[in-house]
Amino acid sequence: MRYIKLFATLLALFIMVGCGMQSRHVANYWDLSKERQDSIDFAQTHHYTINYNFLVTADSLSLLPALPNESELFAQGSTPSIVRHNDKVVVAATILTTDSANKETFYIKIARDQETMGWIEEELLLKNVVPCDPISQFIHMFSNNYIYGFFIIIALSLLFYIYRLKKKQHIPFVHFQDIESIYPALLCIFTAFAAILYGIMQHYIPDVWEAYYYAPTLNPIGQQGILSMFITCTWIILILFIAALDETHKQLSHTDMIIYLLGLGCTWFIIYVVFSQGIKIYISYPLFIIYLAFAWRQYRRHHIAKYMCGRCGRPIRVLGRCPHCGAINK
Repeated sequence: MRYIKLFATLLALFIMVGCGMQSRHVANYWDLSKERQDSIDFAQTHHYTINYNFLVTADSLSLLPALPNESELFAQGSTPSIVRHNDKVVVAATILTTDSANKETFYIKIARDQETMGWIEEELLLKNVVPCDPISQFIHMFSNNYIYGFFIIIALSLLFYIYRLKKKQHIPFVHFQDIESIYPALLCIFTAFAAILYGIMQHYIPDVWEAYYYAPTLNPIGQQGILSMFITCTWIILILFIAALDETHKQLSHTDMIIYLLGLGCTWFIIYVVFSQGIKIYISYPLFIIYLAFAWRQYRRHHIAKYMCGRCGRPIRVLGRCPHCGAINK
């Protein structure tokens, strides 16, 4: 009951104070200049525009003093400006150029300060910068580094499991040797559902995810349907993780808790990878139904009590010693 109250409180809190997506409202002018119209079109298709802030992730970026098609200026240009790792830069101008082979290339003018500015190809820029918003930075970091975290958790889990197997000791694990709580199972189920939503956005409607990446929010209200569901699932996953962590701390010893959480982390990563990448070959949908059935079957087998203690009247799963009062039930 206390977790329901916690969920309701957090839900109301982030709805009230959640930052909304910073939508770019386009003024309804009748006589837009060509530069103004180009800027509006660029913002709608690229999801960022002039005055947008980036953080440099590369060791350094070289900025051209002039555009390549401005031959005289380019030839006479000064030494290219250099921006370095963790420098904050702002978009100062955008322009579309076409070379002799009719290849269209966007060039972006960025500036760190009044002395350090220049032009760079958009493709090269976006590979070496990340938006300054902390949510965008987390998305960038997780997308590029989650596999390393997965291998670290796998390695630690194997070390603990091998040690426990040699000692012939109990190994707690979600869905199999689970704790007396539904929260870990629900955490895995909602992770699978969120991974499917993420895979759908990545594979079928990447423009929605790209727009979110450049203007992220923690508030699901007012977002597109699938994006709103994904953000809501993310909040539910966070709440379920806190609840599962609390239950694990109460029911297990410190060593067992570490082993259980490592196993839960491995399961979480595997579910994320399988269900998000499985969208590409259409296996995520039937696999999710199968996983739901499996999770429910395991929950009924390990958690739903079939008997009641003859002394204290509390439910017990198997006959024998009551875990609540110690009485022997036959």
